[in-house]
Amino acid sequence: MLFLAEPAHAAAIPTIKEPMLWAILLAPLVGWGLIVLSFRKVPGIAGYIAIAAVGTACALSYFALFNAIDADGGIRQYTHEWYTAGKLTVPLGVRLDGLTAVMLVVVTTVSTLVQIYSTGYMSGDPGYGRYFAHMCLFTTSMLGLVLADNLFQIFIFWELVGLSSYLLIGFWFHKPSAAAAAKKAFIVTRIGDLGLLAGMLLIWTKGGTFDVAGIQELAESGHLEAWVITWFALGIFAGAAGKSAQFPLQVWLPDAMEGPTPVSALIHAATMVAAGVYLVARFFPVFEVSTDAREVVAWIGAITAIMAACIAMVQTDFKRVLAYSTISQLGYMMLALGALGYVAAIFHLFTHAFFKALLFLGSGSVNHSTNTFDMRKMGGLRQHMPVTFWTFVIGSLSLSGIFPLAGFWSKDEILLDAWRENTGLWACAFVVAFMTAFYMFRAIFLTFYGEYKGGEPVDHHDPDNHFHGDPKHPHESPWNMKGPLIVLAVPSIAAGWFAYDHMFADLINGALPAVHEHGSTFSWGIALSSSAVAIAGIGLAWAIYYKQYVTSKSIRDGFAPFAIVFENKFYMDKLYEDLIVRNILQKGWNRLLQLNDIYVIDGLLNGGARVTRQLSTRLRVIQTGQLQTYGLGVAAGVIVLVLAVYTANPL
Repeated sequence: MLFLAEPAHAAAIPTIKEPMLWAILLAPLVGWGLIVLSFRKVPGIAGYIAIAAVGTACALSYFALFNAIDADGGIRQYTHEWYTAGKLTVPLGVRLDGLTAVMLVVVTTVSTLVQIYSTGYMSGDPGYGRYFAHMCLFTTSMLGLVLADNLFQIFIFWELVGLSSYLLIGFWFHKPSAAAAAKKAFIVTRIGDLGLLAGMLLIWTKGGTFDVAGIQELAESGHLEAWVITWFALGIFAGAAGKSAQFPLQVWLPDAMEGPTPVSALIHAATMVAAGVYLVARFFPVFEVSTDAREVVAWIGAITAIMAACIAMVQTDFKRVLAYSTISQLGYMMLALGALGYVAAIFHLFTHAFFKALLFLGSGSVNHSTNTFDMRKMGGLRQHMPVTFWTFVIGSLSLSGIFPLAGFWSKDEILLDAWRENTGLWACAFVVAFMTAFYMFRAIFLTFYGEYKGGEPVDHHDPDNHFHGDPKHPHESPWNMKGPLIVLAVPSIAAGWFAYDHMFADLINGALPAVHEHGSTFSWGIALSSSAVAIAGIGLAWAIYYKQYVTSKSIRDGFAPFAIVFENKFYMDKLYEDLIVRNILQKGWNRLLQLNDIYVIDGLLNGGARVTRQLSTRLRVIQTGQLQTYGLGVAAGVIVLVLAVYTANPL
């Protein structure tokens, strides 16, 4: 069945055909199959297959984007009946609108560049083929998630995203830290997924549909009670909070940095963590109806953004700075969605994907040269790694919101929407803008300026160490690593210009019902104030970590209580791991289960066995072996039965 919805602005429906949309989804899946079945242990070829497969999906995604732009984001939906069980009919289909087109381009562009980068970064790793197979599976899962036209199908690919991210985070599973990080990510995100599943069951019970457009119509028409809409929206947000690392489920993402750096760039900068933001945006009309759910989204986003930014300011691990930055920016996007900044949130997701992938790959380039992520062992690298340095600066300026780079435009739209909706939300976003600029340029000055401190010495006896260079003599990365950095620097600068003449707003609004339009207008007051606060953050980092007008140690000593809280990540990990896991679950719940096993399960089984044994001891005295005794017993039994029947049914 083909379903066409009138776009927000009358325009021709895109000419892209259904087979092309399925081809976008299936291309990386075919690559995964080829690698797993034939080329997993053939070095080099697996990488080329992954690049070709994801590159094909990327080319088709841009074709889909251009068609969506021509139609002002108009919807094209192909739906087929998958299976029926009683009243439940589960569809299988694909949907193309402005939101889908943007997500397709983000996922496939970043994934293609990461595959190319990985051929250099993962060179020599014994799991080279397995790595590219997992990357293809992950890309397939994300593409299926954004193309799905119904909630049931979204949930299937949502879980596949969780599975494939588990495989990639724990890629070096022989390392206990990587295995633990993979399990942590899987378990924590499953907690949020329970909320999503509950929301699905609720909307099916009360609304009888999983179709995205059908759910939006039910919410807006008033056919469902307000409490149903609110709890469904909160269920959606619970799943989103797990995947997008929102408070209090943010603890998994920093530990996920145990995976290879290209994995961090793909999963934790541009795709998996953005899935939660995408899910809330996909059901944005539902959140519009429920003010309570929308406020929860906004304030959870604000809390997440501030907490993660505070922690990022005290990190010494290069990649963990970026990890907490990602959590903070995801909170920024959730804040925007809660403040009715639908276009602003997706615009920031779009720009953030490019400059954060650039920053993660830049950190991998530094690690490739120094054998460490510890910024205290770096310094002076701008002379040895000019391409990495300048591209990292571009990404940091964009993330900080400096004009005219991409992050400036998307961040200002969020600030403007927050200002219109709630000044408290705006204040939170404004403070985060300052902290973001500060911690990013703190990382730059510690890593690229000053004297080089020698990196991490190579332990050639460590089987987990695949470093092939000399950390004492840092060098620029090869072209298959620095090439993607240069390419990603371009959208990090120019992606924000996509907002010109409301092009992006028209595209994204096309995914909503025709009566809805959301978009921001430029505000000089917001632009000047946000730029000033970003420059102030950069200036403070310059004064402390470059000019050293005041030492970072003296500042830490002066604010020791705050520093201790930030360094301990607000004690969230200790709360979960020490109190909940080790004490409540292991010592409390596990002890309760042990007692239940001993006294209830074993008690019933052992007690039943004792009763049976004693009963058999008593009954065996009648087993005499005399035939006439047995005959007498049979006759007595017949008499008893006859009397019982006669008593129940007298003549």
